[in-house]
Amino acid sequence: MIQFHPYSIILSISALATLIVFLLAWHRTAPGALALKGMLLSMFIWGGSYALSWAFIPFSDKVFWLKVMFFGMTTAPGFFLLFALRITHHDEWITFRNYVLLFSEPFITILLIWFAPGAIFKSITLVDNGGLKVLQFERGTIFWVSTVYSYALIFASYYLFIISYPHANSFFKRQYRWILAGSILPFGLSFTSQIMSPRFSDLDMSAISFGATAIIYAYTILHHQLMDLIPVARSHLIEKMSDGVLVLDAQGRIVDINPSLVRFLEDETMSILGKDISELFTAWNEDPSRLLNGSETRTELRLPNKSSRYLDLRVTPLYDENQSLSGHLIIFRDVTERKEVEKDLRFAMDRLQSQLIENRLLQDQLREQAIRDPLTNLFNRRYLEETLDRELARAMREVYPLCIVMMDIDHFKKVNDTYGHEAGDLILKTLADTVTSQSRQGDFVCRFGGEEFVLVMPNITIDVAKDRVKSLHRYISSLHITFGRYSLKITLSMGISWYPRHGENKKTLLRAADRALYVAKNAGRNRVAVYREVEKEKEKV
Repeated sequence: MIQFHPYSIILSISALATLIVFLLAWHRTAPGALALKGMLLSMFIWGGSYALSWAFIPFSDKVFWLKVMFFGMTTAPGFFLLFALRITHHDEWITFRNYVLLFSEPFITILLIWFAPGAIFKSITLVDNGGLKVLQFERGTIFWVSTVYSYALIFASYYLFIISYPHANSFFKRQYRWILAGSILPFGLSFTSQIMSPRFSDLDMSAISFGATAIIYAYTILHHQLMDLIPVARSHLIEKMSDGVLVLDAQGRIVDINPSLVRFLEDETMSILGKDISELFTAWNEDPSRLLNGSETRTELRLPNKSSRYLDLRVTPLYDENQSLSGHLIIFRDVTERKEVEKDLRFAMDRLQSQLIENRLLQDQLREQAIRDPLTNLFNRRYLEETLDRELARAMREVYPLCIVMMDIDHFKKVNDTYGHEAGDLILKTLADTVTSQSRQGDFVCRFGGEEFVLVMPNITIDVAKDRVKSLHRYISSLHITFGRYSLKITLSMGISWYPRHGENKKTLLRAADRALYVAKNAGRNRVAVYREVEKEKEKV
């Protein structure tokens, strides 16, 4: 049985009106719609729970609905601030961190009211008020802290609307006025209830006013396109445009300006809103009648007070449904950068020839770096792959032999493990210098990979090549490489292949030299093996 008290009836009607507007806004998806729906839902919980706390129900149930009321009472101001941030285009403040900070106080207050109500209310009692049993309680410190926090969020929201109002066009100004009208009523009544009422058992007028607020919001949604497609389109198409935009009415007065043009004009923006466009064009030494002649016009001008700034202007007339001129849309594009590029291009043409020469030199340097091993400065495997084909083609044309020597440092990993990679690098560089210095003019040495090297010897017979390679082998074996207090010695395993006897292409000859190398390594290392001799050994077996 519901208590027949006027407060219960009025509060229930107010909560029902709020719920209806919440359902009306349910399918809205524009920026700010989610915050608006959150605020309306909080108002419904606040008003509906407060109405139930006045019902003819046991004391424990009254306290229960009083606690439920705090879910709406503490969160509604936060949702109102989020709504204000969205609709005034201050989205940069809406971050996850700020969400957490914004709703931390309501979260803590709700926890306290449910699990430590003594922190919110010093006492809660049931008293007789005109024959009706109502709650009376004494507010605690945390209650006042929560109230002050809520009022601070509401004041911050009002501040956002106030500072945004002068810069908004007439469309948004109408929306701001209706939003403020709907929100000031419950705030004023809440402030009056908290300050003027000596006891909580007196009616909280703000909850009663939610119905009126909901009706105002419903009117704004239906008749002033709150949360509708038009403001969303303007926000995304006009506010976010990189080009500057001016909107003129039929009399040529400036009625709207977007942020891009604000940034370009700097200190001029505050003075031009509401003024005739001729004042701005006259300051730029431009005749407005030439541009506002009823047809789409495009021109380029240079700002006299900003000698280095150029603008490309496109003026489009706007007509109403009766084809009467209702205004103009002017789009400004800053083409200063393009002008600077054109000027730079003229200078660049004069330097083009010298730049091309520098580029060719750089390409040669890059080419050299691409075919050289950075540690040993020998040619790398890429160079070997490219050059060996040419050397074999030349040997075939001029009918002379060519030998390939593949060499590998014995137990090189042991050197790295014992003395470190610096010692290994020193051995590789010493070996590269030694093989290069002991080679003939016309021979070339490549680092094949890791501790493997390849020596290509054009126009040499296998017998002469074998003698030279063995001599090189003995010389390297006698080297003493100083590394700190150590004297390092190395040995090589070497394999030789011969064109045309062992193959007529790069792949076959390299494979033959590699097989001879591994025969030398398997035979105990520190020796030279020739592919022909390897094959003979196989035939004997």
